[in-house]
Amino acid sequence: MNESQSGATAVRSTPWTWVVSVFAWLFGVLLPAVTLFIELDTRMCSQEFFDPLPHPIQVLLVACVPLANALGLIASRQRLVPVLPAAVFLNGVALTISLLYALVFLPLLPLSLLAILFMGLGLLPLAPLMSFITALIVRRRLRQAAPSGTRMAKPWLGMGIGAAALVAASVPTLVTRVGLQYAVNGTPEAQRLGLKWLRWMGSEELLRGACYIPIGRNSMLPFTESISTAEARTVYYRVTGQTFNALPKPEHLRDGGFFRWGDDDEQGGLLVGGRVPGLSLASSELKGSVDGDAALAYLEWTMSFATTAEGQSEARTQVVLPPGAVVSRVTLFIDGQEREAAFAATGKVREAYEKVVQTRRDPLLVTQQGPDRVQVQCFPVVKGPPMKIKLGFTVPLVPRDEGRAAALLLPSLAERNFHIEKGLRHVVRVESRRPLLAPPSGSLEHRPDGVSEWLTALDDEALSPPQAVLTVQRKGASATAWTEDMLDAREYLVRQEFRQTPVALPARVILVVDGSGNMREALPEIAQALSFFPRGSELSILASLDEVEELLPPGKVDEAALQRAAERVRQLPVVGGQDADPALSRAWSQRAAEGRTLVVWIHGPQPLPPFTQWEGPPAWMTSPAPWELLDVTVGQGPNPLAEKLSTHVPFRTVPRLGPLGQDLRELFTSWGSTAPGFHRERVPVAGGELPPDAWKTSSHLVRLWAHDEVTRLTSNASPEAQEQARDWATRHQLVTALTGAVVLERMQQYDEAGLRPVEPGTVPTVPEPETWMLLAVACALVAVFRWHRVG
Repeated sequence: MNESQSGATAVRSTPWTWVVSVFAWLFGVLLPAVTLFIELDTRMCSQEFFDPLPHPIQVLLVACVPLANALGLIASRQRLVPVLPAAVFLNGVALTISLLYALVFLPLLPLSLLAILFMGLGLLPLAPLMSFITALIVRRRLRQAAPSGTRMAKPWLGMGIGAAALVAASVPTLVTRVGLQYAVNGTPEAQRLGLKWLRWMGSEELLRGACYIPIGRNSMLPFTESISTAEARTVYYRVTGQTFNALPKPEHLRDGGFFRWGDDDEQGGLLVGGRVPGLSLASSELKGSVDGDAALAYLEWTMSFATTAEGQSEARTQVVLPPGAVVSRVTLFIDGQEREAAFAATGKVREAYEKVVQTRRDPLLVTQQGPDRVQVQCFPVVKGPPMKIKLGFTVPLVPRDEGRAAALLLPSLAERNFHIEKGLRHVVRVESRRPLLAPPSGSLEHRPDGVSEWLTALDDEALSPPQAVLTVQRKGASATAWTEDMLDAREYLVRQEFRQTPVALPARVILVVDGSGNMREALPEIAQALSFFPRGSELSILASLDEVEELLPPGKVDEAALQRAAERVRQLPVVGGQDADPALSRAWSQRAAEGRTLVVWIHGPQPLPPFTQWEGPPAWMTSPAPWELLDVTVGQGPNPLAEKLSTHVPFRTVPRLGPLGQDLRELFTSWGSTAPGFHRERVPVAGGELPPDAWKTSSHLVRLWAHDEVTRLTSNASPEAQEQARDWATRHQLVTALTGAVVLERMQQYDEAGLRPVEPGTVPTVPEPETWMLLAVACALVAVFRWHRVG
């Protein structure tokens, strides 16, 4: 018998070998391939137990198992001698990978045997064990298929490489998983250790994936517990210093499939939530008109959303308003027509929105989320024409140069669940009857009708302050502006006066500096501004790190103490994302026994849920004291803690008009001096005497007064004050802490919700360039007509 005959005999078919071959192809090739596809498509195991494929390398190694088994079966059956070395090598890889995964899934085998009767899903956890048995069968057949006298290669090389590759791919996964467990479920010391591991060796992508898919209890590590997406999002911020939705959803988390777990768990809820694949901002235009003499502006932001995904998506974003601004118009475009919103109590408009979302219709909801922030939600965004919305903002200007000029800040996006392409720009067009001064970018045109126009296109980062700050001239402007009350023009008017208000020198200032990694570039500016701190006040400096660090104890300061403190601020070891709760609690304990205490909180994004250490607001927040918290934000991002703080303590946002060091310098030097500002009041027409040069402005002055009044009444806990504030906001069509705005598709839906949309004639608008020209022509004709009559 020659070699060829010997090899043929070794692989001769028998009924038993036929049964073994069918088993090998069904359970060693088809079953693992189907299991891999189902897991990638649905993430079933990741949802319920643990993620077996957290890294693309592990996906590749697992995919090698059915391929190696199939190649070995074919090579041994057909006696493909040139292919045998490669088949032996891959067989070694398959032996190692299938054995290790069989051990991982071993605790699930009893459950899988019971689940076989249910749609056959119980077979899926058996795939690694069946693949290992098949790999042993293939190994035996490859040895039989080798020609007589040929030395068969050993599978050790493939086994070693497979094990090394799996270990290398699993180290970041193991570190991330164990570190995440420590950071969530450990003692305070273990939590700090877990955060250090994650910052050092953790996988950012795997950690971000846990923010979308909950991690189940690990069958290999009995000391681990399930981790929710909320817990993972908190840890993600603590590790990276940014919100999880600042980046797209990880690529390996595919959506859809037969078992659809849902692309957007936050749909219709209170949170912005994670990025929705395929959903993007299709266009953005921000236009407005500025009245420099009245120090106010009206802006309209038109946005459209599109999606490439199947089904229906909800676009959600949190918009940061200029300090003191208020949303005064909300519009949804339906079939090309603008539909105005209904303004009512927040709970009422949210209930109407959620009801319509459940029936898959067209609603738009705008609610306030803390000081100078609103949340926008619109649904549904589907394939086809983009969904288009418009938001109107009534904005007070910030006085500059002793009132001879004023600064306009633009709204921006703090958080979003949609993608913005790199090439997309926010088109900005702002007009003013007074000269605009040195815009930060774009073109400035002085038109023949006397209107100055600023036209630019800004990327999303440049839209945030202090990059996009426009200055308008107020030279010759009256100190008083006024307009009739739009609700009762015969009886009342609203008057605004420019004043230099004395600012008392605080007894003690407590500077709380965020130690997050995104504050690194801000530290030198903070340190430089300390040299301008008033010597008559006491100063304390606290740093929010993994543990609160006192950079300067409370007390009077001199030049040497400020220099030492500045040096410590410069060298602050910023890392990850820090929780401000402990540092603010420490600041409360350092408040002055007598006199006014100011807490200046300088921080980046704060996406952590507030009061994680306490059940409800902590004592330092609810106890009365003569103090005020000044919020200085660096960059953009969510800040739910500020929303809670503003409801319990005196809270004020410091406008960002320039570099951080310059803004802090102006803040420090204003104490013990005077600060320019505008005072608004509603007075009867009969007793409201106006100076001869008083400036007549638009009804936006009434809206700003109403917003101030609502804010004042909201701080009063009495039910009567709350009801009056809600009534003022609803009548003036404003989005406030107590009221929101909703647009529904049909009038029947408004009737069912007990709502009434505002009349189109009562909403503010931005004049188009043609309107300005028509007004100029009309004024010229009136002047000519009067001249002829005099003549």
